[in-house]
Amino acid sequence: MYTSYSFPELILSIIEEFTDGFLILDSNRRIIFFNSALQNITGWKGIDFIKRETVFLQSLDLTNLNNSEEFRTVPAPNGTEHAFKASLVKINNENGIFYLIRLRPLYEKESEEEYFLSYYDRFLNNIGDPVVQVDLNGKVIKANTGFYRLLCYDRDEIPDDISSLYVYPAAAEDKLAELTKNGSVFNLETHLYTKNRKIVRVLDTSWVMKDKNGTIKGYTTQFKDISYREKLEKRLAVSEKSYLMLFESILSSIIIVDPFGVILNCNYTAETTYGYKWNEIVGSNIDELFKIEKEHKSFKEIRNLVDTNNGRYLEEDVPRICKDRTIKYLFISYSTLKNSEGETIAYMLIEKDLTERIKLEKKLKSSVDQVKKTQSAAILGFARLTEYRDKDTGKHLKRIREYTRVLARGLQKLAKYQNYITDDYIEDIYLSSVLHDVGKVGIEDSILLKPGRLTSTEFNRIKLHSKLGGDALSAVDSELELESFLTLGKEIAYFHHERWDGTGYPEGRKGEEIPLSARIVALADVYDALTSERHYKHALSHRETVNLILSEKGTHFDPDIVNIFLDNEEVFKRIKLFETFSENPESIDDILSGST
Repeated sequence: MYTSYSFPELILSIIEEFTDGFLILDSNRRIIFFNSALQNITGWKGIDFIKRETVFLQSLDLTNLNNSEEFRTVPAPNGTEHAFKASLVKINNENGIFYLIRLRPLYEKESEEEYFLSYYDRFLNNIGDPVVQVDLNGKVIKANTGFYRLLCYDRDEIPDDISSLYVYPAAAEDKLAELTKNGSVFNLETHLYTKNRKIVRVLDTSWVMKDKNGTIKGYTTQFKDISYREKLEKRLAVSEKSYLMLFESILSSIIIVDPFGVILNCNYTAETTYGYKWNEIVGSNIDELFKIEKEHKSFKEIRNLVDTNNGRYLEEDVPRICKDRTIKYLFISYSTLKNSEGETIAYMLIEKDLTERIKLEKKLKSSVDQVKKTQSAAILGFARLTEYRDKDTGKHLKRIREYTRVLARGLQKLAKYQNYITDDYIEDIYLSSVLHDVGKVGIEDSILLKPGRLTSTEFNRIKLHSKLGGDALSAVDSELELESFLTLGKEIAYFHHERWDGTGYPEGRKGEEIPLSARIVALADVYDALTSERHYKHALSHRETVNLILSEKGTHFDPDIVNIFLDNEEVFKRIKLFETFSENPESIDDILSGST
């Protein structure tokens, strides 16, 4: 056994003589002494108390132990249990605080009854819901921890008459009358006061307690706190009301659809969007009601896209047919609605009407297209100023535009040009390519229309057309705040006679020093010039021209552009034939019968 110099030896000697078991704990509730009788009645040896001190003290449940005897069972080393009456006394002396615990063995019959009652008490206290036993006078006989916790009382504070806890005392009287008559009540809703006079809402389930003669001695009540449920119901009601207000007042159309495409609900905006009443929409199949045949995906297809895209899918410009058979275009956001198990039970469609925007965009596009047509006609008209002096120029300009677009489209597919040659670039170079020789308006007729070979002086004079055209377009382009097709026109006019090897004019630029736009138009211009009849030369055949251009790959022409030309030479040939036929149909037989 433990001994301690801090506890009076005389007391320890007296305790050692008792047949009941005693142990003493220090202020930290650690064992500092136990008598021999404790070892005899528990079967524990001294070493057991050292090794399994925690287990032994836990079995005593010291938290609820006081100076009145309480039933306790202590595990024996062999696995059985011993039943005792246990009590605890707190001792203060000059050496500190100590706890003296007494364990009294029970007789067999007493032990059996107490053992049963102990487990009954444990069962009662382990029930989460409040449970209380009351006699017929309303006095609390026994209550569990849940009961005290619900009402915020300590065990010695409960009023003598439980009916005083009822917000409506008559409810307690009615319950007692019902119990006397029927023996039980089930889920009777009532209200109780807590210690601080707050009201809790509970469900009351009670049954009578009888003695062995069948006489009613009292009743047992189980309360279920439903205050949280009442609050939750109120919050849900508010939430539902707010949801309905939002659902109905939101400016977007909202439609709820089940997994089979049947419409479950819709808001007011959906009604006004489509021109239907609520009862005309709900219950209908969404495809049958709104879908334009063959113009859009079915709901089944949309549902699969939503399910494979993490429950979300967006679409723009979706056509829908309304009740009056008009067409509306909508932006639609699809999302899944899931239950608490995570299963998809419905799909929500939030729709934004884009019809007016689509109409405006179409009008704007039509206006832009008209402006572009006007712009193109004006540019071509400007470029054809030279036609009054060179009658072949008009045909030449139309062909140049088409050749230029073919080459630019081909180059766009090359990795090195993908980020540079955009669709806007192609449109601009198509427009501006016809301005390449606009500077010829500044060259004298005697030189421009001379039927024979030019002298070196005359050739140097005609070469000035590239600078004259470039300067004219540069002056116009400088008046604009942003880059335009004239920016490319200026480059083309200046540099379309430069050569890849640096032997061209006006500056002798070499390779990629020459703007790409000018390099493209250079090849288109040469192809058309070689295949066209002029007053000073005969036309070459398509095949002769192809061979000549191929021979000047890397000298006169950019090798990449020559490669694109070779890939599209048949297109060039067809453009030449088409443009010639459209302006001079009677000559087509001569062209087709000529050498290719």
